[in-house]
Amino acid sequence: MKVDNAFDKTELLEQLSTAYGLPLQSITFFPEGEDSYGYIVCSGTGEKYFAKASTSISSVSLHVASLLRHRCDIRGVVAPLETEDGMLSLPWQGFNVSLFPFIEGKSQWDLWKVGKDFTDTELRQTAALLATIHDATDPVDLDCLPVAKYDLPLRHELYVVLEAAKKKTSLENKYQKQLLEALVAHRSAILQTLRRYDDLGRSATALQTPFVITHGDPTPGNLIIDAENRLHIIDWDGVSLGPVEKDLVAFTGERFDVVLETYLAERQDSTALYADIFGFYIYEWTLNEIRDYGTKILFKNDDAQQNEYDWESLQDYLPPNQALMEDGIAAVRNTLGRYNLLPKNSGG
Repeated sequence: MKVDNAFDKTELLEQLSTAYGLPLQSITFFPEGEDSYGYIVCSGTGEKYFAKASTSISSVSLHVASLLRHRCDIRGVVAPLETEDGMLSLPWQGFNVSLFPFIEGKSQWDLWKVGKDFTDTELRQTAALLATIHDATDPVDLDCLPVAKYDLPLRHELYVVLEAAKKKTSLENKYQKQLLEALVAHRSAILQTLRRYDDLGRSATALQTPFVITHGDPTPGNLIIDAENRLHIIDWDGVSLGPVEKDLVAFTGERFDVVLETYLAERQDSTALYADIFGFYIYEWTLNEIRDYGTKILFKNDDAQQNEYDWESLQDYLPPNQALMEDGIAAVRNTLGRYNLLPKNSGG
């Protein structure tokens, strides 16, 4: 959950109206997401849009989403609208702001919050959409895409967070104090998790699997089923060339079989899958959450409500549950074995 920024949204609404040539009349904060600020924008004629303001959004991610939606005709991809000048975003007060069609529906995260989930049919839709995206690599200019590496993004930030617990600093709020105490208590477990992650990264690198276009974060908040049961995937900030496991890892739960069966049937190219690459991304998620929330609480947040939310979110990862992650890798390996996807003479 994101707490709203204090900037003047009236001025932003005027800028959007001018840039996109739309009769926009209202703007309302949308408190979902982590690193960007989202707003529902309505026009005088009843159309709804979603405005996303971010300091980190990449022009590449916007460009790739647009190509997938329009050149590749992948209807489930939600792409940014073009301004009157043909741009995909506009600069505003240190942010880049993009405008998207607003999808009326429920995300998988919305369903989770009320004890529901995607049906098997909706999971199959998701698998088919990911297969289509992964097969769409050729029509996109690959030179513009970042390439996934088997190494922790912003690794230095994790070390800064860990080192903060060893320094005597002036603390301003209880969440910083609680975090530093937790980091002291769980430092050894975090470093052990990092070592296992690096081992999996070396194994994944040695496999030399082909890379495709990956969304990078097909997690519950980014998958939306609309009123007509059509699936949409939003938020392309993490797009890159990478292994298919980077996307599929989000579905390695109890119904992984449902996703995997449809995915394999829909892929045009032959697909090899590896448990160690799944494991790499299972571990990466935990380490990234510790790094991200730790950095926000110690160095970025200036709002007590945001600190409270980030501290509560971090509780799932401190200490890192390495036994649970290893169980997850074992379950993936068992599933791949049932589909005869494990390489011979290898743990996968």
